[in-house]
Amino acid sequence: MRILPLLPNQYTTSIKTNNRCDYFQYSRAVLNAPLAVDTVSFGRRATNAEALRELMAYGIPDMYSGKVVIDPRILEKFYSKNVFSKSIKNIVKLLVKYEDSLHTVERQFFNIVKSMAKTNPQYKLKDVVLNLAPEHNKKLLEAQQPIFDELTEMAKEMPPEQLKEFHNLMSIIYKKLDHKPVQLPFSAKEFLYKLQRIADEVYKKNNPREKDTMKQLLALAKQMPEKTEDELLPVKQIKSKVKRNKKIRYQRELVKTRADILTDMEVLVTGSTLKNNQDLMRLFAQTRSKIYNIPIVIPFNRKSFIYELQKITNTLEDTKLAQRMVQKAVKLPTSHENLSAFIMKCVEYSSDKIGYNIVAGSGGSIDHLVPYVKNGKDSLENYGISSAYYNSERAERSMVQQLRRYPKIYENCQKQVDRLIELCNNGTFKKVGLSKQYIINFAKRMYNLSPQDKRLELNLDKLK
Repeated sequence: MRILPLLPNQYTTSIKTNNRCDYFQYSRAVLNAPLAVDTVSFGRRATNAEALRELMAYGIPDMYSGKVVIDPRILEKFYSKNVFSKSIKNIVKLLVKYEDSLHTVERQFFNIVKSMAKTNPQYKLKDVVLNLAPEHNKKLLEAQQPIFDELTEMAKEMPPEQLKEFHNLMSIIYKKLDHKPVQLPFSAKEFLYKLQRIADEVYKKNNPREKDTMKQLLALAKQMPEKTEDELLPVKQIKSKVKRNKKIRYQRELVKTRADILTDMEVLVTGSTLKNNQDLMRLFAQTRSKIYNIPIVIPFNRKSFIYELQKITNTLEDTKLAQRMVQKAVKLPTSHENLSAFIMKCVEYSSDKIGYNIVAGSGGSIDHLVPYVKNGKDSLENYGISSAYYNSERAERSMVQQLRRYPKIYENCQKQVDRLIELCNNGTFKKVGLSKQYIINFAKRMYNLSPQDKRLELNLDKLK
């Protein structure tokens, strides 16, 4: 199926209807290892790490990339003060000193913003994205289409039942890519997950009233009934008229219950400062459409597609085919690696969120050298400083796997240690309450966690 490019006016219409900082190191991969995939962020925060967080204000190189991490307190200030809602002329002045800390795609986008600020200084980040979207939508589709074609070819090896499910999935995907309305099933679990993601963003602003409102919203969301096996059974398959009518009444009651809870949430938000939160309003609108089975325009999401595809492939007896298909889907362009994917991801975002996306991955974070989910301890002996992007991207990967995946870690870790030694020797460690033993322990830990055939030996000769 050929996908048509999106016209500029389609963006403006959709806007109306519609592991980065510490919180990202506890991200889990969408798929099981060893596939390399995007990660999803959670809200857990490393304990006993305040001294390391204090150090992030002193220019610490990321142990993975070597780029100096941005102090997360600066990012929180940017977000809480809505600085990214200003004109791009002001944003360029604000971010230019952090330019070298930005990762590849974010820096490419920032360069575009700098260039556009010369001709249209009054533009907002939203204006920049909407101007770029038609061209980059086409480029992204050109990169995605061959992968969808290969998946469709692979799917021919599926049994009839799974093949039908795959075709149904692709039918929905192509509608999303064409920006056509789709009818999607309601999921209480999905709704709660998306609401929690929004809550994580709200909590970063440290606004007590908004935090309290979000807690009330999450409590209401947990009351939302999930679909049951009985509900999933089509009414047409029930032969008894009495049972059929009973099923219809049951479904109506569930719809009303869900809609009433959603209405209570909307009323709660209307009376709060969160009434201007676009992500929240969009989630409510999409959820109501799902509850009532009303088609709605929803953009394509790579992670969701991989998740839905894996639900189908998990039922295959041919595990090799399942693995091949998911591995192929994982090759779809990500917003971390592809400028067009980054721009299209930002199409529905506010200027504030677009700006935060530029810098968030460069924020400093506490990385567990032995992942927390693999019994890594919450202690200084198990902590390193990395950018939020690489922390999130690493997910549950072991340090051996990480070193083999990114060989430059060997030199970038030394860069970090050299800077830590400077700070220790000039008294900064004492100022933040950190001992030089941290550096010694870090070096020992990295040596022990590195591959036996290629140990990471960090030079501490300059440490006094």
